[in-house]
Parts: sequence; C-alpha cells; structure tokens
Amino acid sequence: MSRTPKLSDVAQHAGVSVPTVSRVLREVRNVDPELKDRVLLSVKALGYQPNRLAKSLREQRTGIIGYLSAGDIATFHHILAQGIQNAALDHGYAVVTGHGSTLEREMMYAKIFSGYQVDGLVVIPSSTGDPYLEELAQQIPVVEVDRTFGAYSRHSVLLDNRSAVAGAVDHLVALGHRQIGLIYGNIPVSTEVERKEGFVDRMQHHGFPLRPEHLISDGFSEEGGVRAAHQLLQLGEPVTAVVVTTNEMLAGVVRAIRSLGLSIPRDLSLIGMDDTRWVQMMEPPLTVMAQPAYEMGYEAGRLLIRSIQDQDHEEAFPRVRRLPAQLIIRQSTAPPREVPSMST
Repeated sequence: MSRTPKLSDVAQHAGVSVPTVSRVLREVRNVDPELKDRVLLSVKALGYQPNRLAKSLREQRTGIIGYLSAGDIATFHHILAQGIQNAALDHGYAVVTGHGSTLEREMMYAKIFSGYQVDGLVVIPSSTGDPYLEELAQQIPVVEVDRTFGAYSRHSVLLDNRSAVAGAVDHLVALGHRQIGLIYGNIPVSTEVERKEGFVDRMQHHGFPLRPEHLISDGFSEEGGVRAAHQLLQLGEPVTAVVVTTNEMLAGVVRAIRSLGLSIPRDLSLIGMDDTRWVQMMEPPLTVMAQPAYEMGYEAGRLLIRSIQDQDHEEAFPRVRRLPAQLIIRQSTAPPREVPSMST
C-alpha cells in the first residue's frame, strides 16, 4: 500500500522549500507565479490532500459555511443552493444548510450554525429581523442572496429586479398593450418592493396611466395567485396583460384564468417569474423573467469565501452584485384584442 504523500514530498517534487508549499496552499498573495505553478503541478501529480483538521486548528477555521433560507422553498431556492454548494466545494469548504420557515426556526438554525462554528454564512433573509442572526453577523462574514434585509451584511448578491420587470413591461408595450396589471407578493421583502417599483417606473416611463386597482398583492402561494387574479380580472375594465412576480403565484394565476374561461394569450397575455420546468410544459409555454439562480448562488458562495479568507483586508465599502434576468419569450404573450367585461 503506497504511503500518503506529505507536505515535504510535495516540496521535494517541486524543488522548493516546505514553507513555499505552505504559502501556496494557503493562497498567500505574494508567491512567485512560476513557483506557484510548480507546487500545484506537484500537488496534482502526487495526489496530495491537505490535512483539514490540522489546517482548521492552525487557522482557527472549520472549513464549513452555513446557508440559511427563509420563507417558502421553491425550485429557485434548490438551484441557488446547488450554486452555493459547488462554490464551496470548489474552494475546499463544506456547507451546512437550514430552512427557516418561521422566525423561531430561523433563530434555531442561527444557533445551530453558531454551534458548528461556521466560518461564514449565506442567508436569504426574512422580512423581519432575527436578533440572534444579527449578533452572529457581528462575529463572522455574512452574504445576503436573492433579497436583502440590510441588517446582517455589507455584501449581497441580488437580481436586478427593476430591470427584469422593466423588460417585461417593454415587451408587452411593444406588442401594443396599454392596460397591464401586476400581481406580486404581499410581504415587504426587497424583491417584491423592487419589482413593484420597476413596474410602476416603467409604466410611467411609457406615459401610461397607472390605476391602483391594477396592482394586486396577496400571499406567496398558488392560492394567493388565484385570489389576486380573480380580483384583477373581474374588474369592470379588465387588463389585457399581467406580469406576475413569483413562480408560486404564477401557478394560481393560470388556474384563475382557466376558471374564468379565458384563453392565453388570446384573451390575456401573461409573463411570470422563473423558468421552471412546468412553465415550459404549459400549453401555451409561458413567457418568463428567468433568474440566474445557479449563478447567484455560486457568486454568493464565492463572495463569502473571499470575505472569510480576506477578513484582515476587508474592503471599506460593501460589495453588491446585481445579476440580470433573461426575458424568455414564448407563446403566452401576443398583441391584445378587445376584452369583454368579466364583471358580475
């Protein structure tokens, strides 16, 4: 059975000193690039694996990061989590995950992360503050992803929500729509605030009158989408197109449209959020604002690890990454036609 290679074996193979190998593996910045390449080639050739336990004791780090998501779990969050996990693995970290569907559970997971002595935390925050999480954020680096509460971190990875919704409005306006409705979640998290603001700003940019009854909010759920759509579509002067800001509500909106005997897009054009499998399988397939969920997760993980490894040289200003959405145009949007009244 072959002997497990040691740090000294890598140094001998690369023709450098043991301290040089150590500096390369610790990613010290001022290492000569030629020496770094030689060491990394020797690491690969010998199959050297650093002693994680010794490294953790030496650096007072565990090599573990936490990921805490608040609210309902959707396909978007699973894909985002995969991005975080892959970023962690690519940089030699493990991930402990938790889902805080209530403030009590969020606080419970914050205590669990503290017990694991995680080196940092990626969090999708809720709309209410978690005092235990705020305290933890004073001790370790934290990156907010998807939405920001503003109390936990100077760093965040977010969707460019305003531009995403603006692009949806522009597409509908180009088709000839003027009476456009918005259905959005009723919890004041940053995503919904920004998406509503983006919708309002873009409608005003095009010079269209904005009717408050065309802006409907309800719960982040399929049933919430059903209620909101019935309220919007049973107005005396109904809209000809609808933008929906969450994938869960989108499913309910589709149900409501069908229950009212309306056809997509003949009677109503529809744009949703997130390019999930079911929207692609719909008849007709739905036009959506696709979020780069995996890229957002990976960038959040990468940004967190950079903050962990560079705590002594943290930048004075917050790092905020806003990634663009992609408007995927399918068969659920078309030029409007005169819509009969649905009032009862």
